[in-house]
Amino acid sequence: MIRGIRLLFITILTVILAHHLMVLFHEWSHSVIGWLFGYKAHPFAIHYGDWTLIHADENIDYEPIFQSSSPWKASFIAGAALLTNVLLLLASRKGLRQSASRRQPFLTQACFWFAVFNLAELYSYMPLRAFSSGGDVGHVEIGLGMSAWIGFIMGTPLIGWQLVELLTKDLPIIYQAMAIKSIGSKLYYTALTVSIIFGLYGSAPLFYYGLLAPQTRWSLFSAVVWVVVLTLLIRLEMGKHYHKRDTLD
Repeated sequence: MIRGIRLLFITILTVILAHHLMVLFHEWSHSVIGWLFGYKAHPFAIHYGDWTLIHADENIDYEPIFQSSSPWKASFIAGAALLTNVLLLLASRKGLRQSASRRQPFLTQACFWFAVFNLAELYSYMPLRAFSSGGDVGHVEIGLGMSAWIGFIMGTPLIGWQLVELLTKDLPIIYQAMAIKSIGSKLYYTALTVSIIFGLYGSAPLFYYGLLAPQTRWSLFSAVVWVVVLTLLIRLEMGKHYHKRDTLD
């Protein structure tokens, strides 16, 4: 009982910390490149919003950059944050495996949730906001004069591949590293992971563009994926649980 409460507390704390670090690195990446190009007076002068950082943004006006003789700079500023998310995702997934092999459970959990939030951020852009004129992907496409279909076709399979890797390979590593054996705890971790990616970050089009905007259909798509993926993972985990119990009997 005490161990379960301790694990729950550490998980909540780690999730909040991972979210905040991801948002800060994402927005700072925009801001630093904007500062290097001369569009900001200070590299870390972003709009932080409240303590949740949900409304944080890079505090950069892209329109004058698009109207300048170098609109590609807007693409670099916008794309810097997405590249940061990719690099942090790969680094955290590698750190997950290394810390698990060294039997460092809490570092393993920190790497896992950091990977989850970086991947969730990427998923909220590709495919969910691939065809939006605003946002990082839209700014990259406009600045380079690139069709949204190019980004969608190239980016979506890569994000899908990373989602499969995280849900089928990284989750079991967490179970082993944190000594999570009960079916209830495993389902809790599974539901939390899937809900963050497909639920919380899947609602990005609805959050940014409103209920009646055409982009909101992508939030509906994500809600369907959320239910399907969660159902499949629960059935898979329950199947493993009952198979193991029958084998022991």
